[in-house]
Amino acid sequence: MSHVEVRDIIALRKTSRRFCAMSRMRWVWYDAMKRHVVSKGLPIPAASVADLKALDAEALEARAVHASKFHDNWNAAHPVSRKAVAFSAVTYMDDQVPDDHLTAVSHLVFLPGQNGRYLVTAVGRILTCWEVPLGESQAYPVAEWIAARRIEQVIVNDDPEGEVVLAYVGAHPTAPGVVECRALSFDKFHGKFSCRMELRAHRPAATPLHLLHDDYIVFGDPMHVCYLSPPTMVRALGKPSLAEMPDNAILAVKPVNRYMLIVRQRTFEVVPAPSWRGVRAPPATLVNASVTIEMDIPASSSVVVVRQVFASSSDDLPDWPAEPVTVLSRCSDDGFETLHQYDLLPNPKAKQREVPKDILEFSYDRLPCVFPSRYTRVMSVAPSSCDLRVGPSGKGFWTETRNIIARHAKNPARCLVGFDVTTVEGEAKEGGKTSTPAAQVELCKDVLYARRCNIHEILWKRYIISATALEDTVGRIAVGDVTGQVEVLDLA
Repeated sequence: MSHVEVRDIIALRKTSRRFCAMSRMRWVWYDAMKRHVVSKGLPIPAASVADLKALDAEALEARAVHASKFHDNWNAAHPVSRKAVAFSAVTYMDDQVPDDHLTAVSHLVFLPGQNGRYLVTAVGRILTCWEVPLGESQAYPVAEWIAARRIEQVIVNDDPEGEVVLAYVGAHPTAPGVVECRALSFDKFHGKFSCRMELRAHRPAATPLHLLHDDYIVFGDPMHVCYLSPPTMVRALGKPSLAEMPDNAILAVKPVNRYMLIVRQRTFEVVPAPSWRGVRAPPATLVNASVTIEMDIPASSSVVVVRQVFASSSDDLPDWPAEPVTVLSRCSDDGFETLHQYDLLPNPKAKQREVPKDILEFSYDRLPCVFPSRYTRVMSVAPSSCDLRVGPSGKGFWTETRNIIARHAKNPARCLVGFDVTTVEGEAKEGGKTSTPAAQVELCKDVLYARRCNIHEILWKRYIISATALEDTVGRIAVGDVTGQVEVLDLA
C-alpha cells in the first residue's frame, strides 16, 4: 500500500473496512513518508528524519499528508491557497499621527524553525511578532520592539538553533550619517524581544546587512563579520578589492557548510565560513583564503539555493554539499531580461578535513567546488520581475506584473511566480559509477498569488505590495502592502 501516492492511500481507506484498518497502520505511513516525502527531498513539517521513528501512525500521517498537499498544490495547474489569514500590522503610539509612510509594511520575515507559526512585521519603527497558528483564522501579537528611528532593513537568522533570531538597522537618533544595528532574541514564553548586540558605525561601513547565521552577522561592503557570542569582535571578510570594482555590489551571501559563497554583480567568491562546528576561523584566513571568478554579464539580483533539508546538525554535514549549489541571477543583456542559472558542483579532488583543536592549523588549500565556466540555463523573465525569494527546500518565487483574466475582464496585477529547484540524479556509467547530479529549475504552471493594480502603480513603479515572505516547510506565503494589511496564505 505504501507504493501508491499519499492521496491514493486516503482514497483506498474509503473503499472497504479492510483497507481502512490497513491504512491506519504505522508501517504504512512510515514507508509512505520515506518513499514520497524524504526521497523527494520535501521538508517534513514540525519534525526531522531522526524524529520519524518516535512518531506514531497519526503523527506520521498528518505530516505526510501536509507535505504532499503542499508539493502537489505548488505544482498544480492552478495553485490555490487553502486558507488565508488577514490582519492589520499597524500599531500607533501616543505621540504618532497616522501618515502614509508609517502604515507601509516594509519587511516581513518568518522566524526559522517555528514552522510558519511566528511572523515578524516592520512598520515604521515598530517590529511586531505575530502568532499565526495553523488552521486558525486570526493572528495574535506576541512581542513588540520600538526602534529609535524608522527600520531600514531586517534580516532573520537562518539557523533555527541560534539564540539571536533577527537583526535590524536604522538611523541613529542623534548622530547624522551614523546607523545602529541591533541583534534581538525572542522569548515566546514571556512575549518579548531582548537586545543581544548593538553596533554603531558610519552608514557605508555598517550597511547593508547581508547575513545572520548562528552567532555571527555579516554586513557592509567591504564586508565585515561581527561575532555575537563572547568574545565579541569584528573582523574583515573577503577580498576588499572586489568592492572597488565598478558595478560589483553584493547581491547574496550564503553559508555553505564549512565555506561561504558571496555573489556579487560580476563575481563569485568563496571564503571560509567565519564559524564552523563551534570553531572560529582565524582572521587572516577570512581574507587571504578567498577564491573568485568573474562573470561576463552583471546581475541585478541573486539568490543561492543549498538543498540540505534533512541535515539534523552541522556534525552530519560535509565540507561542501554533494548536490549542486545553484545560483539564480537576474540579468539584463541588450535589453532582454533573463534569469541565469549557475551550478557550483563539488570538487571531487577536495578531501574532507576534520576540524582541528587548534584553530591556527586551519588551511583551505583546495577549492571545495568547481566554478561554472558559463551559465547552465537561461530563462526569459518580465522586466517588472523583482524580489527573488527562495527557501531551504528549493521552492521560491519572484514578483512581476501580468495581465490576469477575472470575470471575463483582463486587468493588470502584481503576481507571485513560483519555481522549484530540484536535483536530478546522475546517469549510470560504465564500472558502476554515476555522473554528477544536476540541478533543474521548474516554473509553476500558474501564479501563486495575484493582486490587481492600477496603471499609476505601473507607471511610477510604486506598487501596493510592499513586502513578501516564504516559509516552505509548512507551505506559507505572507504578503504585506502599503496600507499595513498582511495576508498569510496556506498552500497546504
